Amino acid sequence: MNSSDRIALQRYAAAYDGLSSTNEEAVRRTADLRAAEEALVSVHEFMTSPRVTLQQKKDAVRAALAGAPVTASFIELLLDAKRYALLPAVTREVEALLDGRLNIVRAQVFSARELSAEQKKKTEEALSARYGGKAEVSFHTDPNLLGGLKIWCRGELVDGSLQGQLAKLQEELTKSR
Repeated sequence: MNSSDRIALQRYAAAYDGLSSTNEEAVRRTADLRAAEEALVSVHEFMTSPRVTLQQKKDAVRAALAGAPVTASFIELLLDAKRYALLPAVTREVEALLDGRLNIVRAQVFSARELSAEQKKKTEEALSARYGGKAEVSFHTDPNLLGGLKIWCRGELVDGSLQGQLAKLQEELTKSR
């Protein structure tokens, strides 16, 4: 994605998020946008075909999203601006803005084996304390890890895995030569 697309998707996401005056409304509108994106995936070829007129695309959006007229109008705006291809990225950005509104921190935690309920709870508490929000964590096992955890949160990798620790040690030993 080029920089002008990135700027555009941030502006579209901010505009869509700005349509909601309350958190409850933002949750509903974000769910509407996610549902619209998923519903329109099955007609992707139709929506991106140069053989289909803009009006036909708008009519299809209005019919598919009759229960969410604000979201339909937003997608029509993307169509008018020839930015429909940004819909998935805009949806992810709107979801990130909603997380910010609700003070939610999303993280992915990878471990060599399944963590116990107590370990999961402590990990969530540590992430909440570190990042200052309610942690919503998805836990995964990675049999390639020897031990420890790898945590992805807000674009940051916290590598507490045994491999990560060994790599740091090797780097320090190499530097000291």
